[in-house]
Amino acid sequence: MKDGFRSAGGLGLAALLLGFPALGQATDPPEGSPQLSCFEAVREGQGSASETLAAQLCQGARSDAPARCFRRVQTGGFLSDPQALQLCQYATPSDDPASCFLKARTSSFLDETELVQLCRPPISEMLKLCPYGP
Repeated sequence: MKDGFRSAGGLGLAALLLGFPALGQATDPPEGSPQLSCFEAVREGQGSASETLAAQLCQGARSDAPARCFRRVQTGGFLSDPQALQLCQYATPSDDPASCFLKARTSSFLDETELVQLCRPPISEMLKLCPYGP
């Protein structure tokens, strides 16, 4: 199993981090897998983020909203990768942390760290209270 994981490279890492079965157990990801579509959307974006960052961003995603958010804030070069990850992880279609950040950036004197804290999805705060996961 260990040698198979090494030979699979980044795909094996993505499968592991996104919670998919081992490569030998399934030929295709499940239909409608939002984590995988998010992961692929991040990787296809400008500057193509690393697979590890894309997997962290999309872990637990229910849509490609985290990827869209990440690409929007990275397009202007406003945030470092860790800050963009913090802002966009757990984003859903109903909340739009990228728009919040971009609007607040032009209308306030807060620095980027404070803006990320202000605009990130509420689930991020709840997860701090559950150190071992929900």
